[in-house]
Amino acid sequence: MERLPIITLDGPAGVGKSTLARRLSALLGIPCLNTGAMFRTLALRLGPDAAALPAEELRARCDAFAFALEGSGEDTRLVCNGEPVGAEIATEEAGKMASRLAVSVPVRESLKAAQRRLGAASPLVTEGRDMGTAIFPQARFKFFVDADPDVRAQRRYAELREKGEDVSLDAIARDIRERDDNDRNRSAAPLRAADDAVLVDTSRRTVEEAVAFILAEIERKGGLPAALSHIREDGGVRMVDVGGKATSERVAIVRCLVDINEETLAKLKEKALPKGDALATARVAGILAAKRTAELIPLCHPVRLTFADVRFSVRDVPPGVLVEAETRAADRTGVEMEALVAAQTAAAVIYDMCKAVQRDITIRDARLVYKSGGRSGVFDRRSE
Repeated sequence: MERLPIITLDGPAGVGKSTLARRLSALLGIPCLNTGAMFRTLALRLGPDAAALPAEELRARCDAFAFALEGSGEDTRLVCNGEPVGAEIATEEAGKMASRLAVSVPVRESLKAAQRRLGAASPLVTEGRDMGTAIFPQARFKFFVDADPDVRAQRRYAELREKGEDVSLDAIARDIRERDDNDRNRSAAPLRAADDAVLVDTSRRTVEEAVAFILAEIERKGGLPAALSHIREDGGVRMVDVGGKATSERVAIVRCLVDINEETLAKLKEKALPKGDALATARVAGILAAKRTAELIPLCHPVRLTFADVRFSVRDVPPGVLVEAETRAADRTGVEMEALVAAQTAAAVIYDMCKAVQRDITIRDARLVYKSGGRSGVFDRRSE
């Protein structure tokens, strides 16, 4: 099977690199490498004093971590020493620790080698600051994503205001310009566009327009192989033809977590929420959603489900609800999307039923934990 080479997306913060990378990764069916997640993972596992270690010791400790990627698009998972990296790296403290490590030459050299190994093992969509210049200088498809600083400031301001934060647009704009200046003038891997990178200005482009532009550029260079079953010759998307596949028994199980506080959990257990029995309602909604998945996901095949169920495990510590959706079918294509839609719909209904008593509910960690049927065989992570 022909492989798509490395696609690099470089650029400053706030231009939409991560969103574009995930969207391209999903459309092309290849992993998405978030290099920032690698820095955050090292920072957490090495500890807050890692930046002060002698260079040789720091490099040796970094080299002891082995990274791998699983899945594609939003479902791409970074794995470190055999363990999936989770939401623990998304904290503010992890970001600060990663920033301190990012200027370390031994750390950057170790991660450069790790990133190149990932690129040698699989085609990638990768985003960062120096992907096309330092990490993958020979990449065939390089893009530099940029946007006017004032536009980026407006976007960030709107995002924070929507979260209820009291912020200053002028302060955000000033911070963005200072960060750009620091990134472009730092001694270690300064931010700059590769000489052969194509500029993608997202100031006035929507995500869909930017993705279409990038795909058109890749296609112009002859980079969309026929083996990419979701991509037409004109760069558009299409549904996969599964007519030639054998029918087999397909099973998928997806889990996600709904974090609620103790007071909300007590009302949920007692069926005393203002809207009624949250779990009973969520179960029905999840099953209905599984049956309508093909109407919601544009390139998803309609399948004749033989079974759909949503189960709940109420947890006291930490308070919350584990949602588990299972779908089955005898068909030519898998039922992972049906299970994913079912689990997340059920979680959304729990949120809706509980929001009257708690606003800061979190839905997180939606992931496939079991799959069987088809040529790829069995995938089982239910014990994790």
